[in-house]
Amino acid sequence: MLLCVDFQPAYAEAFAHALGPLRSRLRLASRRREEVHFIYNEAYSLEGEELGDSIKRLISWGRKERLGLKNARIIRKNFGWISHLFREGNERKVGISILRHLMNRGLSNSAEIPPAELERIVATSHDEGSGFWDCSPSSWMEIQSGAIAMPFLFEGGVPEWIESLKGENIEVSGGFRHRCLDEICMLLEAGNIPFRLDETIVYSLPGQEADPASAPLWESDLVGNPRLVSSAGILAA
Repeated sequence: MLLCVDFQPAYAEAFAHALGPLRSRLRLASRRREEVHFIYNEAYSLEGEELGDSIKRLISWGRKERLGLKNARIIRKNFGWISHLFREGNERKVGISILRHLMNRGLSNSAEIPPAELERIVATSHDEGSGFWDCSPSSWMEIQSGAIAMPFLFEGGVPEWIESLKGENIEVSGGFRHRCLDEICMLLEAGNIPFRLDETIVYSLPGQEADPASAPLWESDLVGNPRLVSSAGILAA
């Protein structure tokens, strides 16, 4: 199964170099009858800044670029947020544990978790949990303020989507590497979904060089369970 994160017109300048490899990879998926989830943002900022695309614009652009999305499952994601303080080391483990808790409890962000429960999650997330507050006071304050949040709109629901991935061989592509792509990877880890990154079609912010050698090792060695939910909501491109 191929997951494509934020390949859409609003960010086209950032992944111009990856458009050819993406097109080839989608053709291969079509020949293999491999399931493709094409995940995109639709939101705009309050000031009207272009941060996403409508489904109509996305499909029209996909046709123009010959991306072969006819049989892809197109999923509206929009934005969540995971503070950059929780993207590496022990903080990342804490962030993933909090995401898992949010999914299990149907909560929106870390500010909704009672303080005692939040302390328990932090303390059991890694071996050095007892020292988390001493070494990361800013991280602790951010957790309490809601710095880890689920996507505010995820078509079909995040837990249901995670469940649909179980038992699949997951390949992840897209961007931005240290933003939305990383947040999707953290959601997968929180859901115990093994995956690997396809570095040939991963993109970063303009001006940032991709450095696969220094990228986090996101791939999990966990064994997936049999798939329980079939794909749905397929849109013709």
